[in-house]
Amino acid sequence: MSRWVCTVCCWMLVLCLWTVGLQGADVETEGKTIEVTSAGIACSEALAARVGLAVLKEGGNAVDAAVSVAFALAVTYPVAGNIGGGGFLLYRSAEGETRALDFRETAPAGARLDMYWDEQGRPVPEKSRIGALAVGVPGTVRGLYLAHSQYGKLPWSRLLAPAIRLARKGFAVYPFLAERLARYEEQFKQFPESYRIFFPRGRAPKPGELLQQPDLANTLEAIAREGDAGFYTGPVAQAIVRAVKSHGGVMAQPDLENYRAVFRKPVQIRYGDFLLYSMPPPSSGGLVLQGILNTLQATGFSADRFPHNGADYIALLSEIEKRWYAYRNAYLGDPDFVHIPWSLFASPEKAKEIARSVSLAHPFPARQLPAYRLITSSEKPETTHLSVVDQQGNAVSMTYTLNGAFGSFLVAEGTGVLLNNEMDDFAARPGYPNLYKLVQGWANAIAPGKRMLSSMTPTLVVHDGDLEGVLGTPGGSTIITSVLQVFLNRVAYQMPLDQALAAGRFHQQWLPDSVFVEKDRFSPTVIQELNERGFHIVSRERIGDVQAIWRSQQGWVVGADPRGNGLPVGF
Repeated sequence: MSRWVCTVCCWMLVLCLWTVGLQGADVETEGKTIEVTSAGIACSEALAARVGLAVLKEGGNAVDAAVSVAFALAVTYPVAGNIGGGGFLLYRSAEGETRALDFRETAPAGARLDMYWDEQGRPVPEKSRIGALAVGVPGTVRGLYLAHSQYGKLPWSRLLAPAIRLARKGFAVYPFLAERLARYEEQFKQFPESYRIFFPRGRAPKPGELLQQPDLANTLEAIAREGDAGFYTGPVAQAIVRAVKSHGGVMAQPDLENYRAVFRKPVQIRYGDFLLYSMPPPSSGGLVLQGILNTLQATGFSADRFPHNGADYIALLSEIEKRWYAYRNAYLGDPDFVHIPWSLFASPEKAKEIARSVSLAHPFPARQLPAYRLITSSEKPETTHLSVVDQQGNAVSMTYTLNGAFGSFLVAEGTGVLLNNEMDDFAARPGYPNLYKLVQGWANAIAPGKRMLSSMTPTLVVHDGDLEGVLGTPGGSTIITSVLQVFLNRVAYQMPLDQALAAGRFHQQWLPDSVFVEKDRFSPTVIQELNERGFHIVSRERIGDVQAIWRSQQGWVVGADPRGNGLPVGF
């Protein structure tokens, strides 16, 4: 009998392996790159990545996978994943149609220019960063619903089912989440409902302990049944408004009901034989990336002339970044409220002018740049990004956020929804620094219904008419420069994707007038040389968490940044 059972089991194992082979074997490696033939996802958290992979294997397309991953991240990655925040999505069909979806948060109708000022007219930072007054009108659910209604394939409710299950049954807290919850415990203690959910034992959860979110599961079930109306109207919306108002905020029911996600025309950037698509305002990502790449080409840049991460390369790129961030902070905002000087960022003449002004021998003082005269007196790393390519060749690059880690720390009672602190991305008072030390002008001043300026830079790369790459990253003001450097690593320096993601990064954003470099990733000789030239070098632990997919001879290379906790998956 035992021999018969053994024989049957062996045949069943063979049958299972054969079936998996027909479907395409799953491939995943934590924190590295993988090569796949059909489809792939790069995402900041492993459970959510696997949720998206299952959707792709079931026949869902790139939009379906992105929607399912985004809802799952709202459960498993509450540092940044959300339904109480907003973001941007780039979509490219296999036939080449490319669209940019803006689901950025907006200021409530009750918002005022001086809502974060003290009696002397100075901004009070905590008001725009913690609690109800920091909350912008969320856009994530409406954005995901619009994307799915236009391009999705599988039923909407199917895409939310894994997130509902993860919220109700719970998941094991992983080390990164345990560390972040412990770091921000004091902020959570200001809001009993939030503390109850994320600190159910009266202390920060330890790695391996179960985190359940039944209220969030109920909210997700309402969205699964009713679509976006399940969030923007009815009991969930009422609970959000009640929570915000009870804690001193200004959001009202019509703010939620009237919120709209909108499609916009992507920014197109030509770099050699490559065509990049990125986000237009209210994201600054696409236009600043355009200005930097145009100027870089105007200098005659080549990998041969500028050894990678050498002193000349860092000096060149940081001085170009400084100038374009100055224009960003002076001119850019919500295009429905302010004039956007599109031609300035696209101008070959402006690129040549800036190229001529750059000196590798010494930095130009930031406050002497012309854009400084337009400003009357400056986004946290905890954003998240996902990149998807499906079996048909459709692609999604999506970045969304709560802004700071865990947003405002305020959970609307009974909903499980952690709300954003996106209002801090406005210039609380033009000329004063925000959470990311960005000094911004009147173009990004607060106004009712206005979308706050962002640095999010979801990007698609096309070569000879075919999709070549999909990439993006969290990182606040460093997002643009992280995307830029991974692109240059791959295209100019011909690095394999794993090396392109792992290479050390640096960043310059005009003010403060410093070059930020990743600690222990640059030659001490290079740092010394830059210091001797007069560059102010500041070390920081890490810059960015890029999630990327790049075409290969066999299909695609899928890569999650080794700096983070992401997972590349595919088949």
